[in-house]
Amino acid sequence: MASMLYLLLMSLIAGVLNGIVGMAALTLYPVLLSIGIAPVSANATITISQMGSGIGTLLSSFKELKHHWKQAILIALINTSAGILGALLLIHSSDADFKKVVPLFILLAAIMILLPKKQREGLTKSPWVKAMGWISIFLVGLYIGYFGAGSGLLMIAVLSRALNEKYAIYNAIRNFATFLNNGVAGILFAFTMPVHWVVIPILLVGLFAGGFLGPIVVRHVPQNKIERYVGIFALVLSTVLAWQAWG
Repeated sequence: MASMLYLLLMSLIAGVLNGIVGMAALTLYPVLLSIGIAPVSANATITISQMGSGIGTLLSSFKELKHHWKQAILIALINTSAGILGALLLIHSSDADFKKVVPLFILLAAIMILLPKKQREGLTKSPWVKAMGWISIFLVGLYIGYFGAGSGLLMIAVLSRALNEKYAIYNAIRNFATFLNNGVAGILFAFTMPVHWVVIPILLVGLFAGGFLGPIVVRHVPQNKIERYVGIFALVLSTVLAWQAWG
């Protein structure tokens, strides 16, 4: 019972963070490891479970997506096609290799999260930068399919270069693209990976509730404070996981 409540609480927190900055995998990965689930299995389980937060965030993001569906669908298609390749890479990875790569991904996410906002917004909107932005959307999709921890902030950083919209719009588009990406990857994992099905119903409930709340929080809480706290958490987590993997 205690472990079920623990998973429910952490999945609720992960769902809220996912709706705000896309940090569900980053939050839940160490949680599943702490209850004895192997790294690759933990990632596959989280990817499938994130359908819960995906549905929640999508329902809560319709207000921001109302006039941006064409952009959202195009970005989602590019992102998801890359996610399929990332999922196939994960399917052929070993637990040992995966555990060693994860801290690097999380460290990169932390750097992107803590990067001063003015540096991201101050970049020129030249055609070359825009082209790199679309290529980056593909690369982030590849990463989401492979692991995805911290990919929300990476996606936000990329969209801030590729699009000329407000943060709430980036976030809604990111929610939609990630939902489709995780859905396709989740289908692949369900048939090819050692998924820990027992915990998925609990994670789905918490992630759905938290995912619905996330976009609402975005409308009322200063984003820079949220990014700072999550970035610090990501730095600490990357250090701990690196010590466990390489120590």
